[in-house]
Amino acid sequence: MKTKWGSCNPNKGIVWLNAELAKKPEKMIDYVIVHELAHFVSSRHDELFTSVLDREMPSWRQLQRELNALPLAAWEAHD
Repeated sequence: MKTKWGSCNPNKGIVWLNAELAKKPEKMIDYVIVHELAHFVSSRHDELFTSVLDREMPSWRQLQRELNALPLAAWEAHD
């Protein structure tokens, strides 16, 4: 995965995580997992989706900002 931290296919019950995520703080890994699992409730980033995140991880917006400010892969930090 070169463009995102995680992905899922709710119809098949599959979640994929970017291997680079293992190098990030645990709270950010937790955020990505909760984010992807929320797609099992709503496939879009709609109000239902955000309500799941708000309920399960109230600090998700801050974690999302922190994670997205980091390079996706170690090699990107050197470009």
